[in-house]
Amino acid sequence: MRIRSTLRRKIATVVGVLGLTAAALTATPVAHADNTAPVELPRLVTADPVNHAGMLQAEVAFWNVARIAEYGLNSDGADAFPPPGGWDDLSKPWTGQGAISRTAGKLLMVYRNSFDGSLVPSSCSANVVTSANRSTIVTAGHCLKVTANLRGGLGDDVVTNAVFIPGFNGANVPRFTGGDDTTAPLPGTDIAPYGVWGVTRAWITPTWDADSTFRSGGDVAMATVERPGDPTPIQQLTGGQNIAFGVDANPLSLHQFGYPTDNTRNWYWTKNSDGTTAADFGVAPSLRRGFDGRALMYAHGSTIADSTIGLAHDMASAMSPGSSGGPWLLNFDPATGTGTQIAVTSRFTNSTGSSPWWDAVWAIVHGSTPNWAYGPYLMSNGFGELTQAMYNVVRNATT
Repeated sequence: MRIRSTLRRKIATVVGVLGLTAAALTATPVAHADNTAPVELPRLVTADPVNHAGMLQAEVAFWNVARIAEYGLNSDGADAFPPPGGWDDLSKPWTGQGAISRTAGKLLMVYRNSFDGSLVPSSCSANVVTSANRSTIVTAGHCLKVTANLRGGLGDDVVTNAVFIPGFNGANVPRFTGGDDTTAPLPGTDIAPYGVWGVTRAWITPTWDADSTFRSGGDVAMATVERPGDPTPIQQLTGGQNIAFGVDANPLSLHQFGYPTDNTRNWYWTKNSDGTTAADFGVAPSLRRGFDGRALMYAHGSTIADSTIGLAHDMASAMSPGSSGGPWLLNFDPATGTGTQIAVTSRFTNSTGSSPWWDAVWAIVHGSTPNWAYGPYLMSNGFGELTQAMYNVVRNATT
């Protein structure tokens, strides 16, 4: 697998803009068809029964502990640290058990760029939801397809390899030490207590397929997963969270879960990639923290409506990139770890939910600080008609 040499260190998947070019400013949004049918991406694992098992095994075997360390943890080499006053509702480790400790997990993927064929590894979060096939996970659309303009390139980055690790525990993942270690062991049950599942098929909304940025919404995706050598469906082992569509009222009391990894794109960290510091944004030292991607984290709060994208919920949250695609749960019960998933983590926004992404692009290109480049709110893309149409397809799909 040929990985672009300039991307040997982890490229964290965006929850906002990573790096943008002037081309993104002049691009005209592509009008999507009225059809609500989901778009299935090219299969990640062939349906051919002769080669299916071998291809699935190869997909999972790529993600040894060295590659998980390189692309699934933070790149600064530091351990996670809480604010001086301790973890708070803006972000804290999930220390309970219950369903969420099994259904939520880390999504590791490799994109292939449609312009030059280069491969871009990254990480996101995802969640198992109840379905007829008992093999369905939900994540963000940009975790499976995203325009390369968002990292300063050309073409689209489309997933070609992905695995899902429910209940991921990165405490024993060694730090990345350089190079591409093909001899490192595969993760054991201490890291992957419910196994490593290959993503076999993946779907995105037609809105996201037509415009894989953040202009038009639709940043939701679903996939089927399978474990090599074991026909047991994932939901039989982990359970699944309930899912609901069309929940558009705000304010709501929601819980957001995921595996934040990136500290250079973290409003509440001490220094950002452009040289600005938390103090430049008026963030008090008592709120500053760091993440390492090793543990399931969550935020909890009341939401406001996002004025730029319909059916979205914005909430004050310190969760950073890597938590993209993680579930937002309504009526969450901490005792049982259950709730109803109504959205996924999509991108940063400001505290009013009123700063459109192209304002951030303009600010970055012209050397100023965009309003929502780092937060302090996160936007969740809610599940509407297009997500329901996708679920109706995926929940019955074979792997």
